[in-house]
Amino acid sequence: MDAYEIGKSAFQRGDFQVAWKSLEKAEDDGRALLLRAQMASNGDGRDEDPFLAARLYREAAERGSARAAYNLGVLHATGRGVEVDEGAAFSWYQRSAELGDADGFRMVGLMHATGQGGGPPDFDEAEKAWRTAAELGQREVFSDLGKLFAYHRQDPVQAADWYLKAAGVGDESAIGELLRLCPVLKAQADSGNTRARTLLGVIFMLYVDAPEETVAFLSQSSSEGDAVAQRTLAYLLERGQGVAVDKERAVRLYRVAAEGGDGIAAFNLGLHYTSGEVLEVDIPSAVHWLRVAAVAKIADAYPLLGNHLASLDLDEEALKWYLVGAEEGQASCMFVAASWYRDGIGTSVDLVQSLRWFIAMLDVGSGDGVHEAHQLVPRMTPEEVREAARLANRPLDADIFLAQRAQPSDGSEAGKAAPGSAES
Repeated sequence: MDAYEIGKSAFQRGDFQVAWKSLEKAEDDGRALLLRAQMASNGDGRDEDPFLAARLYREAAERGSARAAYNLGVLHATGRGVEVDEGAAFSWYQRSAELGDADGFRMVGLMHATGQGGGPPDFDEAEKAWRTAAELGQREVFSDLGKLFAYHRQDPVQAADWYLKAAGVGDESAIGELLRLCPVLKAQADSGNTRARTLLGVIFMLYVDAPEETVAFLSQSSSEGDAVAQRTLAYLLERGQGVAVDKERAVRLYRVAAEGGDGIAAFNLGLHYTSGEVLEVDIPSAVHWLRVAAVAKIADAYPLLGNHLASLDLDEEALKWYLVGAEEGQASCMFVAASWYRDGIGTSVDLVQSLRWFIAMLDVGSGDGVHEAHQLVPRMTPEEVREAARLANRPLDADIFLAQRAQPSDGSEAGKAAPGSAES
């Protein structure tokens, strides 16, 4: 391992003195500068030193570290280690955003919205930055966009859309905002706004105990061709919530919504072609609709689509979707991807990628790949094991697996290399 990796490993196990020494040797590495800055800021192994942290963050940011630029913006905004300087804070947040940091985009948006960027409030620029942050996976920004449309754009429909996203990721304050919007949405729905009526139906389904009104809202919007209303009403019909169970009608609504481009409806239609409860089992049709869902980034579609493609001997495409699911943190997809790289299914054998995904499963709380990883390590060189652990973003695990490989488990000579492996 290089000096940065040694320092990072020492930091992760709490050996801060070794971490400092190793990271200082990697002084030109932006990652090492960033980690040293964080340690100086937190007082890891030494007294807190916000002045040193600010200097190191600047050096790391100048070497292209987005997170360092963001943290430097925070220091200028709060006056820790540097003087309070809104202009400098804004500049560093902008630099962070330019380097692709989602939090940086959010802060750029906030400063535009509040006029802290050196000019009057600019809600157009705020919206642009916040939408980019949302696309990059920043979740707090959902409520920011909800407030923008509720209080500045006077657009309750878009506000409700964003607040629903915020509530869906656990922002409880967004639920209160949604309930506050209901009278305004109702007025727009009564004036013929289909989208407002649909959102009202979804809000009622989730947060208001009024099943008859919920069904009425969704039924009318469904009849007017709104795909979200169609698949939401189908969901209620499947389960008999506020309406009599009618699975055949539910499937018809899923199909119409899926044909209209709704990914969730396509996923549910794929499930019905798989289960055979309402429709006859038809795996090619299931694959078609699950592909639509997967392209629409419906995460639950990835493993199911992979499984069906594998059953049709379309292994290369199956692996593609397993890998998408693996990148999204789905343990089942990680396990299959790891196994297929090990066995050369849908691709050539790649033990580094195999071990990478077995190890990565630990990050999502699954130890199901540990046994397979231990079986794999004796077939690999130490360098390959370290590379796999690095790709899994768990570099410390390489030492653990290599140390356990060296332990005799059956009375054999300690440290003896396994057949076909390199001596370490």
